[in-house]
Order: sequence, then structure tokens, then C-alpha cells
Amino acid sequence: MKTIPGLEVREIAEPDVCCGSAGIYNLLEPAAARALRDRKVANVLRTGADTIASGNPGCMMQLRAGLEAAGSAMRSVHTIELLDASVRGEGL
Repeated sequence: MKTIPGLEVREIAEPDVCCGSAGIYNLLEPAAARALRDRKVANVLRTGADTIASGNPGCMMQLRAGLEAAGSAMRSVHTIELLDASVRGEGL
């Protein structure tokens, strides 16, 4: 397995639980979507990471909203942005 200098991957609890975005689910069922989002964000925050990466734009936006609601400075970025910054040796 190759490693990328400066990149540390941390696993979250309940990785199979949706963030609540799921297409337009967050528009049709906002209370349920918010509950899922908050559950996911709580698990993400417990990792102690400074950035969360997702390849899904809907998840990125949902997580950003949840992180903001939680008062967290953790960043939500696309997976490619994270890998690009890591390979270039740049911060996000």
C-alpha cells in the first residue's frame, strides 16, 4: 500500500449511516435528514480530524451545514481536493 506524505486517514463510527442528503431527501424530509446529518457529524467530530472528504457534492454540502451548526471549524472538501493538496504538499 502506498502512503501519501501528510495524509492521515481516520475511520469514523457507523460509516454506513447516510449523512441525510440522499438526493432530495433533505428537502422532502428535512427533520429526518437533519437528524441523520447530526448523527454523522457527531461521529466525524469524534475522530479529531481537521478535514472530512467526500466524493459526493450533496454529502459535502450536508456535512458543511452540520459542521457549521455544530460550531466546528472542520472543513468539508471533495476527495480530489484533499488528495491534490496532499500530493502537492500544500495545506487546505
